[in-house]
Amino acid sequence: MTQMSDRRIASIATARANHATRRPRSLLARALHGGTAIRALGLAMMFAGCVIPPSLSVDTTDAGLNSPPSIISVRADGVELPEWSTVNFEQGSGTLNLIVYDTDLDDTLYPKVFVDYLLDDPTPPRSNCTQAAGHTVMRSSTCDLGALCQATDVASGQVLTMQVIVFDRQIIEGQVPFFQAMPPGGLQTTRTFNLRCQAKS
Repeated sequence: MTQMSDRRIASIATARANHATRRPRSLLARALHGGTAIRALGLAMMFAGCVIPPSLSVDTTDAGLNSPPSIISVRADGVELPEWSTVNFEQGSGTLNLIVYDTDLDDTLYPKVFVDYLLDDPTPPRSNCTQAAGHTVMRSSTCDLGALCQATDVASGQVLTMQVIVFDRQIIEGQVPFFQAMPPGGLQTTRTFNLRCQAKS
C-alpha cells in the first residue's frame, strides 16, 4: 500500500508538472508584442503623416513692395514750416531744408518745389532740390529758393500755392503730367504751403 501510494503520488506530481498552466506573460514578451504595434503605427504615420502643414507665420522678406516716400520736416532758417501755413520769401533768396523718409533704401528721391502748378497750365519747378540718396530711411535735401519768387509774383501781391513734392523716380521730360511724369511704379508725396513773395530788401 505504501509503495502504491508513493507511486500514485509521484505519478500525480509528474502529471501536474507536465500539465500546461497559464503563466503571467513576462515584460519582455509584452514589449516584443507591443513593438509590433508600434512599428505598424510608425509605418502608418510615415506614409499618412508625411505632409508637412503650411507655416502660419507671415513672410517678412521683401517681395518687391514699393513704399511711397514721405516728408518728415520742412525748415527755413531753422524754423519748422507747418503744412498749409503762410510763408514769406524774398525774391532771389531763401533756402529750404528737408528731412525725407523712404523704406526703399535703393530709391533715390527727387524733391522739387512748384508754385501754382496746374495740370491744364503746367509750369516747371521753381527749385530742383538736391537728390536724397543713401542706404538709410532718413535723408536730407536742400532746396535753393533763388528762383522761387518771380517779379510778377511780387507785383501781384497774391497768395500763391507752393508745393514741395518728393518723387521716388526720376522725372520723364515731355510726358503728361508735364514736369511731374514718372515711370510706372513711381510714387510721390506733397507738402503744401501758402506763399507770399516779397521784393528784395
